[in-house]
Order: sequence, then structure tokens, then C-alpha cells
Amino acid sequence: MNQKPKPLKSGDRVAVVAPSSATDIKSVENGERKLKAMGLTPVMFPTCYINYGHLSAPDTERARDTNDAFKDESIKGIICLRGGYGTPRILNLLDYEMIAANPKVFMGFSDITALHVAFNQQCRMTTFHGPMATSNFVKFKNGDVLFEPYTYNSLIKSIFTNEPAGEHKNPNEEPLYSYCRGTAEGELIGGNLTLLVSTMGSPYELDAAGKILFIEEVNEPVYKIDRMLTTLSLAGKFEQCAGVIFGTFAGCQREKKAYEGGLDLTLEEVIQNTVVPFNKPIIFNFKAGHSFPQPTLALGTKVRIYADSNTVVFLESGCR
Repeated sequence: MNQKPKPLKSGDRVAVVAPSSATDIKSVENGERKLKAMGLTPVMFPTCYINYGHLSAPDTERARDTNDAFKDESIKGIICLRGGYGTPRILNLLDYEMIAANPKVFMGFSDITALHVAFNQQCRMTTFHGPMATSNFVKFKNGDVLFEPYTYNSLIKSIFTNEPAGEHKNPNEEPLYSYCRGTAEGELIGGNLTLLVSTMGSPYELDAAGKILFIEEVNEPVYKIDRMLTTLSLAGKFEQCAGVIFGTFAGCQREKKAYEGGLDLTLEEVIQNTVVPFNKPIIFNFKAGHSFPQPTLALGTKVRIYADSNTVVFLESGCR
């Protein structure tokens, strides 16, 4: 069983770190405002204010910020500044023994997937797939911070309470769909497809055995999604897992080909070809990933899929 952090409470000091790419100073300042509006005390770590090419900082500095945020006993939670690129480069530089001894709320998505998988597997710690400090779930109007309700409510319930999320409801009453039939239960793990594939063959490779595998992607043509799902398939991940939840695939379009009327297969056809043959319960159109409104998902907790009724139920809270 994974260890869980304590839920946050009003006034808690929360670290903001940039383990991936950099952003502009205005976005950093707005991220700080969001956390203050949530009743938290943001502590902006050095990597938030620098840049190093396509990274926020050299590997040693990004790893140091992450390690220091876990080591500091006054810090009760960690929210990543943004995604982008870079987390696989720091996996060998993190102090997993120390991190495991200091479980705390850890939040992010996209490139942060590599850290989620590492913390789930190396530290046996629950983490949270959800909005980051620069994520677009807030409007600033006349000095006020206005949160988008669906995203905000899911976030607050997830990291400020120890209540399970219960049955998942998509924003805007969008339906869930399913492939195959049956029920599956297991620990939720996963995130961005590109990141799941990037650590294959490493000590941080995804362990899908008996788990519910959550997958999302952004701005990749369907043929590349086909390639990455095929990689997971060849590695036995769909054979080993208990079930699959396909999240948002924002901007993932079919490419036109040079021959007459040529197009990629649809995403649904790719899933039918590569994942459905394993006959595991599959949920599709689960609105989580690179889209807002966005739910917060407690990774490393028990989830149950009912493919016959297109239902997903979160059985555990991510906090203790």
C-alpha cells in the first residue's frame, strides 16, 4: 500500500519548483497569486526565475530544488510551475530514500509524469495529476482571482481533504465511452504517453502489473500515438494491466497523406488495433490531461472501472 501525505490546510507553505521548462516572469507572478488565493503560502524556488535553453535550469539545479522541497520540513506541499520537457534527465539525481521519508502533496501533469511514476514506484507514495501554478484555470479580473469551478473544486477536495473523489463525472456532462466489457480494479498509474514511453528500458520504466493505466497526450499526430501505444503493447503493459483509462488527446489529429484521400487511422481505430485485443476493460473520453476544466487524479490510489456502464469510481483519497 502506498503512503499518503497529510492534506494541506490554510496557511501552509507550498513549494513551487520548475523541474521541466521555464516560463516568463509574469506567469510566475500569476502562479504565486493563484496559490495565495487558495489560502496557501507559496515559496517560489530558484528554478522558477531562471532558464537554460529548453529547460528551466541545468539538471543538478532542477534536481536540487525538487530534493530541497521534500527535505524542508516547513514545506507541506509541492506544486510544479509548468511542464514542457526535462524531468527524465533528473531521475538519477533525486534522493528517493529521503523523499520516501518525507511524503507530501506533489502536483503536476504532462512532463511531470516521469516524476509521478518514479515517486509512485520508487517511493511508494501517492501523488496528484492535476493543475500546475501556471495552468489555465483562473481568470484575473479587477484584482480578483476567479477560479474555474470544476477544476478548483476537484483540486481542493483532492489536496485539502482525505475524502475519495468517488464516481468520476466529466466536465460539461460529456459522456464516457468504453471498449470491451467487465470490471477492473487496481492502483491508478500513468500520465502523458510520451513520458511513459521515454523511460522504457530504464529503472524508472512503468510497472503496469495489476494496475489501472491512465494515458493522455497532446499535439501528436495519430500515427505517433499508434507508435507509442504499440511500444507499450510490445513491452507487455496492456497484457499486464488490469484496465485502461484514455484521457484527453488534445490536438491529436489525423495527418493527410500524399496519396488520394489518404489519412491516418482515427485514434479510435488505433486503440481498437493495439489495445482492445487484450480484452481489458477500457474507458475512453475521460476528460483529464491537457484540457480545462481538469480533474485532479490521485495517482497510486485504488480505482474501479465498470466498462459495462461507462463508469469510473475513485475508491481512495490521495491524502491520509
